[in-house]
Amino acid sequence: MKVVAFAASNSKHSINKQLVTYAASLLENADVEVLDLNDYELPLFSVDIEKEIGQPALAQAFLDKLGNADALVISLAEHNGNYSAAWKNLFDWCTRIEQKVFQKKPTILLSTSPGERGGATVMEIALNSMPRFAA
Repeated sequence: MKVVAFAASNSKHSINKQLVTYAASLLENADVEVLDLNDYELPLFSVDIEKEIGQPALAQAFLDKLGNADALVISLAEHNGNYSAAWKNLFDWCTRIEQKVFQKKPTILLSTSPGERGGATVMEIALNSMPRFAA
């Protein structure tokens, strides 16, 4: 089984990257690839930039990684009660190519935070919205 895992953060010291890497390592009989959002840095999404540059190849490359997986493991960073800007930007670009970003893949969602609710707010957002994008 091919599993793609990533932390929805661009922090080089992300506790969510540590969590997703550890959790994915526990999967038995799985070929795991841990992605780094820093490898998918894109300009800030806007329709004006989209008209100017079209669909970025890095957004397509990210979608291809998800599409080639049998399952996904995602750990969501919480920034001020929401997704990290890096993840939201990549996600927005991806939806312009394929609205069903998660491509009906079985998806494990995780989150950790040093905050009082430990990532609960971003998890609530994700559990409400990600099924609409085929997670």
